[in-house]
Amino acid sequence: MAGVTLYYFDLYARGELIRMILTYQGIEFNDHRVAFAEWPELSSSGLAEFGQLPVLEIDGLKLVESRSIARYLCQKYGYYPSDVTDVYWVESICDLKEDIYAAVAKAIWTKDHETIAKVYDEDIPWWLQKIEARLLRNNNGDGWFVGNSITRADFEIFELLWDGLLRPGLIEKYSALIAATPKLDAFVKRFLENSQRIREYLESRPKCDF
Repeated sequence: MAGVTLYYFDLYARGELIRMILTYQGIEFNDHRVAFAEWPELSSSGLAEFGQLPVLEIDGLKLVESRSIARYLCQKYGYYPSDVTDVYWVESICDLKEDIYAAVAKAIWTKDHETIAKVYDEDIPWWLQKIEARLLRNNNGDGWFVGNSITRADFEIFELLWDGLLRPGLIEKYSALIAATPKLDAFVKRFLENSQRIREYLESRPKCDF
């Protein structure tokens, strides 16, 4: 598909899920990694409707708000269920991921070692147990989070686990956390085995701290 461009900073953060969905689907896109020095001029150009990134140019639109962009892409490419109850199961686990993302980011920005330690020692293990329990409700945790095929829920949780705990540089420190939730560990491996594009992307993507 010609003319697809993602504008986001040279970070994982709120842009990486979008990159993964496009990559998984095999959509070629221009990954415009905006330098912080470039952002004031780009912002004043009117590119970003709400004055923030990411922005995705696709289908003649300039889409904003990362979660809405992810929802748009997953609906467009068939990664959303049609049953309203299944939509709930997808949306609620995605909302939990957002809660986790916000809590971890808040702790990190405090730069308080005790606060950060509490999140990783107490909060994250509890969250992982809840996520694993949700996975277990569908096919005993041996498939995907909702139904029998990949949905937005799987993209969201894979990105959370990979970039938050399992990517090189972090797995050495946090491997015990994922080992304590073996169904989630197996889910990550299953997701990777399901997509050569994602495997190749993760091996070649630019390295970022967060």
